[in-house]
Amino acid sequence: MDNLGKHRKAIDAIDKKIVGLLQARAENVREIANEKNKTGKQVYDPAREAEVLKKVKTIKKGKFPPEAIGAIYNEIFSASRMLQRRLNVAYMGPEASYTHLAAIKRFGKSTDYTSVPGVKEVFLEVEKGTVDYGCVPIENSTEGAVNYTYDLFADSDLKIYSELEMEIKHCLMSKQKDMKDIKIIYSHPQSLAQCRLWLEANAPHAVLKEVSSNSKAAVLAAGDRTAGAVAGELAAELNGLNVLASSIQDVANNFTRFFILGKGESRKTGDDKTSIMVAIKDKVGALYHLLKPFEKYKVNLTNIESRPSKKKAWDYYFFVDFLGHKDEPKIKKALSEISRNCGGVKVLGSYPRF
Repeated sequence: MDNLGKHRKAIDAIDKKIVGLLQARAENVREIANEKNKTGKQVYDPAREAEVLKKVKTIKKGKFPPEAIGAIYNEIFSASRMLQRRLNVAYMGPEASYTHLAAIKRFGKSTDYTSVPGVKEVFLEVEKGTVDYGCVPIENSTEGAVNYTYDLFADSDLKIYSELEMEIKHCLMSKQKDMKDIKIIYSHPQSLAQCRLWLEANAPHAVLKEVSSNSKAAVLAAGDRTAGAVAGELAAELNGLNVLASSIQDVANNFTRFFILGKGESRKTGDDKTSIMVAIKDKVGALYHLLKPFEKYKVNLTNIESRPSKKKAWDYYFFVDFLGHKDEPKIKKALSEISRNCGGVKVLGSYPRF
């Protein structure tokens, strides 16, 4: 047997062991499902999944890429949840939108997904119980906060169950194999703006046409051999398009942060983040009284946003993200002081830090 055959035989034996171990893992998952059914615990446990990922990533490293470990375990988690109960997750926008991609990145392919028109509808579907969880964008590294998402938290009892970040990579796709043959390029106005310099340099002959979504752009390109679209890679896969160029955005490191919404709460992992909403009036020292307890108890803030309350002129909601879990003693003390000095504090959720 030559060396190639020897190594392939070894891989076959390893694969057999891997599948056997996955089956053994599945048996334990079913037993866990039985225990969860007795106590009414949620199928999706982001704290537990974060703990598992942390453990497997500390195992002695070899040749296998570390980032691939996370992707593989995401699908193992997805299949394990399905063994307990198949989940349904709502996302904003059409199929193959970036929010759809984010939902898949978090919940994997062994999950059902429901497309709804906007962020408000995601909240409503989760509140009504027609889906288990919802995925919504909250901020972009270049465009800033998604204010409408923040506004909806004011009147909702839903909790932030987990978070994730996803790099936004725009691709040029078409039925054509040469971009010189593309006469028109469709995309959402924001995506065209983010890729304008690249398009001017590489496809100056093409007319740029704005449409309501990148997903629609891909559908239009699929129906016209002279057309192209700027969209995410999944849109090319779903519409049978060739990806002619990847990562064509003009600004590198373009990330969007997403929240996973649910009715339950995530338990403490030791590496958590908490989001709160504080209602304060426009008066001298208001912001100081909000921020002082964080400094006093050495709580690290990661983000702060303000939004008008829309209930009374010059009243504001402040949305604050910070490191730590709401059940930690120092966090409890800080929130108690803020509540006394500023008014109502609403904890939107404590969840594993992405």
